[in-house]
Amino acid sequence: MLAVSLVTALLLLLATFFIDSTGGDIALAVAAASSVLVGAYYHKALSVLQLAVLAAVTVIPVIQWFEVLVIERDRSQQQQAVAEQIGTLSSQLETALIANRGYLDALSLLISTQPDVSQERYHQWLEQLVPAQTFSLLNIAITNQFVITHVYPRTPQNLELLGANTALVADQVDDIREVMETQTAKVVGPIQVLQGDTALVYRLPVSGQPHMIVSGVVSLDQVIAQAVSTGMDNLKLGLTVSRSEVVTRLFSQGTLGRYQVSTRFEHGGLDWTILAEPEAGWIPPTEALWLMRASALGVWLFILLLLGAQYRVMRQRERERLQLKTQEGKLLEAQRLGKLGSWTSLPGDQFALSAPLMELLGTDQPKLSQDAVIAYIYEPDRPYFTMHTQSVLDDSQPFARFEHRIITPSALLWVEQTIALNDNRELTGMLRDITDIKSTEAELQKLSYYDSLTGASNRNFFGKQVQQGISLSQRNQNHLALVLLDLDNFKTINTSYGHTVGDEVLKQLTERIKYCIRNSDTVARLSGDTFAICLQNLKDPSHCIFVADTLLKSITEIIEIDEVRISITATLGVATSPTDDTEYEGLVKKAEIALRKAKEIDRGSYQFYSDQMNLENDRRQDILRLLPYALQNNEFHLVLQPRVDRVDQHWCSLEVLLRWNSHELGAVSPAEFIPIAEDSHLIVEIGNWVIRRALEEFSQYLDQLDERVVLSINLSPKQLEERNLSLFIASEIHQADVPAHRVEFEITEHSLTEESETTLTAMAELSSMGIRFAMDDFGTGYSNLGMLQALPLHVLKIDQRFIQSLEDGPRHQALVEAIIDLGHTLNLTVVAEGVETEAQVTLLSTLGCDELQGYYYYRPQPFADLLKERVNT
Repeated sequence: MLAVSLVTALLLLLATFFIDSTGGDIALAVAAASSVLVGAYYHKALSVLQLAVLAAVTVIPVIQWFEVLVIERDRSQQQQAVAEQIGTLSSQLETALIANRGYLDALSLLISTQPDVSQERYHQWLEQLVPAQTFSLLNIAITNQFVITHVYPRTPQNLELLGANTALVADQVDDIREVMETQTAKVVGPIQVLQGDTALVYRLPVSGQPHMIVSGVVSLDQVIAQAVSTGMDNLKLGLTVSRSEVVTRLFSQGTLGRYQVSTRFEHGGLDWTILAEPEAGWIPPTEALWLMRASALGVWLFILLLLGAQYRVMRQRERERLQLKTQEGKLLEAQRLGKLGSWTSLPGDQFALSAPLMELLGTDQPKLSQDAVIAYIYEPDRPYFTMHTQSVLDDSQPFARFEHRIITPSALLWVEQTIALNDNRELTGMLRDITDIKSTEAELQKLSYYDSLTGASNRNFFGKQVQQGISLSQRNQNHLALVLLDLDNFKTINTSYGHTVGDEVLKQLTERIKYCIRNSDTVARLSGDTFAICLQNLKDPSHCIFVADTLLKSITEIIEIDEVRISITATLGVATSPTDDTEYEGLVKKAEIALRKAKEIDRGSYQFYSDQMNLENDRRQDILRLLPYALQNNEFHLVLQPRVDRVDQHWCSLEVLLRWNSHELGAVSPAEFIPIAEDSHLIVEIGNWVIRRALEEFSQYLDQLDERVVLSINLSPKQLEERNLSLFIASEIHQADVPAHRVEFEITEHSLTEESETTLTAMAELSSMGIRFAMDDFGTGYSNLGMLQALPLHVLKIDQRFIQSLEDGPRHQALVEAIIDLGHTLNLTVVAEGVETEAQVTLLSTLGCDELQGYYYYRPQPFADLLKERVNT
């Protein structure tokens, strides 16, 4: 539709150039504008082309009208110049005709004095009378009694006329008789004469001689030629004469146009009309037209810009109107979504409600009376509402914002009310439903004190509760116990069954803990798998032993979740107040020491804090403080312990063991500092030093060892989590120039309980380089047999606790035999750790154990000492 309207408008504007009527131009322009507006109506917008056409509609008819005026004015000036020229021509023609007539009048007068003039004398008269340069008379004759007696000039044609009787010439006799009878001159013509010219014939009577006339034939061709010979080259001329509506064209230089210029004069009873126009036509005023068109273009551009600006203003206003309408709709929608509503007071104690407020109140009435509005307010809050409303009406405050409750057909809601006076002194209000906010605040209040998963107290709230309990116990002179409960290997449950099952386990265990304590006691969840219990109002600290036993028994009961049976144990640490401490932080610290001691002794048990534990904790803190400097001070050194083949007693592997001689503490057992290092990130740095140093020493003695002897290095779980572990080991092996297949890393079952993707990736990368892996301390963890089969393992090492009890009876031997068979089933080399007696060697050999390691063969010692001992044995 837009294209059709534009094309139609352009065609209509183009048509104005072919219409001479101003009214027609205006009609076409209006039609073009209408076409553009129709297209804009259907298109709902005006394009630049449409605006350009609308601007042209106002300019084109006006500029065409002005062009006509300018052209007509310029043509009028040209016509005036032409009129002056043909006026001169008219004067010359009239003068020439009058002169020729004068010559004939003078001749008639002379003849009247000498009617019998001779031919010679007649000729002399005329030669003297008529100038040669203006001579246009073809023949001057005297007729007496209708007979031609004299002629001039004496040309052959004229001389043939002498003696001719004009009475015998039908087209002349009547004219001659008329002149003789009336004695009045007569002009005949224009006619074609014997000489071939167009001429006028003057017939004049001779005074006193009624039978004589003077006839003169004037050549109009010569008269006209003489007149136009000078100054008329630039004109296209035409000459006509008329007598009694008979028009004769005497001269024409072509067809003249509609704007020809004419002038008239009368001579001899004839109307003479001269027509003229410029030879080159009427020259248009090009410069003026182009100047006017340039001005029109400027006007068009100005109007276009004006229309564009006005259109932009209109569009902007329309957009603002639509935006306002949209915003009003959005405001109403926002009020609905935000549970907002507004009201305004009306005369007569009436109130106008917005649509969202009507929905909020559950009413379909847009207006309510004051009593009806008050009825929606919860009765206990009505005085509060009235007080704030009156304060605004009294100008005590510019506005009031307060919270109250309203009653709707469906619920009791909390709202935030804002009341103010508008410019018309009308009371207006805005309500916001804050019921959900109130509920959220209550929930947040709960979350600030309680664990979101289990509903138990959180750490902050528990601390306040314990501190209050300590103050209360001091006031009542009784005791309080703080029990820390840590779930053993809880991460295994998350790994094996997923976090959803793990969360459900935590919920059920929380309920079991609550069931085991009194209502006056408090349970809190301090971290992922650590709980704390505050036992208050104890007459004696030993009373909490029963609670601890009950807790351990309850926790070890099977948990069933979605047909999955889960067994778990817990370890407890107990500290009491005021015996151990009278501050919450100190009590927690001592309970943590007791919990750590319980884990060291036997998981699934509990320990009470003691001063000895505090000493041990101090020792632990000293070790933790000095460990970072041990590497810097070169306090670590390595010792090695071989694994021997049970058949030929040859070395199969050298296990690298770390020793620490502290400048401050002296010799520190690995059983002390290794767990502490593993609890911090120091184990990674220490473990990397062990790898580098062990490879360096192994490289030094590599040529003194059998080809099958490998270097066995322990890897901690945190080292296996390092993303660049494989790159680091590859670099160190390359630097030490040790074959990769002669390097073995020992890992524990604990390293694999979480099935870390980083750990599995690192093992796969190292195995692809030819490095071997050994499972250390097998039987003390929770190995997944399917994982054992999938991992790149080569060696299975039986924990020394199984070896030390090997001689205690058939059951212990059967267990070790089962482990050996399992290793062989998985195609693994089975190693027995902690072999110390010949009886153990005999039993293990009988059971088919592949390799043996322990004090029976070698104690851990430096590389050089170990080689010397091998030589001696």
